[in-house]
Amino acid sequence: MASAETGGDKYRSFMHGEGEKNTVWRHGAPPNYDIVNKLFEDERTKEWLEESLEEKVQRLLKTWEMEMIHKVRPDDQKSVHSQGFTASTNGETPPHSGTLLLHPSTDLATYDRLPCRQI
Repeated sequence: MASAETGGDKYRSFMHGEGEKNTVWRHGAPPNYDIVNKLFEDERTKEWLEESLEEKVQRLLKTWEMEMIHKVRPDDQKSVHSQGFTASTNGETPPHSGTLLLHPSTDLATYDRLPCRQI
């Protein structure tokens, strides 16, 4: 996993390094989470032990959200298998694989894509 010491992000993987050299980013480059990370550190109520299950889940969720919003091509996303990924809410039938991935022309936030019908 990337680390802050190697130019990565402390809480997100798959943003920098050799594996990301051909990644197509929505805004031309990886996002900068320095301010968000500082707010997170200042306001969180629990700091998980490094490599604990809780820390791994935290990193996975932050990585997943970053990839869904900022990586244009589904094949660049590494936190989920883009061709097999589906999600649904409230017992609805999941849409076809890959339909929750953001299209380059949309700016909808990740969680706005989850409901199968308008609320």
